[in-house]
Amino acid sequence: MRRLVATSSFIVAGLSAAVCASGSQAAEQAPSGSILFSQTHVDAFDSPDGTALYRAPAVGGAVTKLAPLTIGTLDLGARWSPLGHAVVFERVATTDWFTESEIYRMDRNAGELRQITVGKSRHQLPVWGPSNWIAYIDGGVDTNQCVALVRPNGDDQHTLFCPGPTDAVFQAPQWSLDGSELFVEVHYYGVVGVNPPAYSDVYKVDVATGKAARISHLNIGDVAHLSISPDGTHGVYAWDATSAMEVVDFTTGKSLGSEFGDLYGASPSWSRDGRYIAFAQTVNVPGSSYGTFGAVFAMSADGSRVRQITTHPVAFDYYYPVEWSQDDSHILLNRTRYIIQGEHAGAYFSVHVLDVATQAISNVTDNGTADDGAWGQL
Repeated sequence: MRRLVATSSFIVAGLSAAVCASGSQAAEQAPSGSILFSQTHVDAFDSPDGTALYRAPAVGGAVTKLAPLTIGTLDLGARWSPLGHAVVFERVATTDWFTESEIYRMDRNAGELRQITVGKSRHQLPVWGPSNWIAYIDGGVDTNQCVALVRPNGDDQHTLFCPGPTDAVFQAPQWSLDGSELFVEVHYYGVVGVNPPAYSDVYKVDVATGKAARISHLNIGDVAHLSISPDGTHGVYAWDATSAMEVVDFTTGKSLGSEFGDLYGASPSWSRDGRYIAFAQTVNVPGSSYGTFGAVFAMSADGSRVRQITTHPVAFDYYYPVEWSQDDSHILLNRTRYIIQGEHAGAYFSVHVLDVATQAISNVTDNGTADDGAWGQL
């Protein structure tokens, strides 16, 4: 692993000059489009037992409720359609968590709600592609999972690709830029030893034929989240347990940027042009004996030229990148704010947008969280 080194001379064309050159001034841009977010209710055991789904302008303002809070029902992983006219998400009853869920679509104004999958299994992590297909994961919870496809109207539901190990667990599939392929990652444990390591395989799957080619096979030691570049050639792994990250070239199988020291962080997110990776890292707050701040950093795609791009720390505020805007000028953020004492002590969740040029952080909603695919910008 590599140690994070922030350089004061980080100047790159794709990030705004206001971020990359000390002392420069840039006009703040207003973010455009709409953000999907959810609010979660928890039971007496602090387990989620209901969600409500909303959308709000990226600039903040009036909120539209798309799906009301219903105790016993969770609406998960909401994403926009490519043109932003509809939303797709998984709906699961908490009593059926291990056995069954379905995928639904809804128009952006909370109008028509349509179930588009059928069958007694979990239909998870739907991702609406540019080629009029919705890809999703079909199977059980952490077992017998496959990639499947369905049309937005519910037609042509079918399995596309199943990996070898029956205990392989998928992340959400990622569409190629032209919609002809899917990049999918599965992770699973080996069978040798008392404490076998975890492996990560990345496949490129042809949408028309289901033919899959494995483009990466790595021993990652323990399960990590993988964020794949837009062109599917690189990935960055992030291990929650250690806050370590690793950038990998799938073509060569080699880790990149080892000369820059170890990398530590969370929630890595690729810019739309594939040149940069945003991530979160905890830093100390000056003048505070124990307060820390969850800052947003950016680095080049090879792990070099790391730069902190939120430089106004507030103790016990932690920001996590979700996704970049279409023009890479803004980054959607989830924030967790901790109040550590008093009658309001607890964790509070909100959604924000970071202007890369000015470092200004604007508010989308004071209560909720957003997932990848939540920013509809068209």
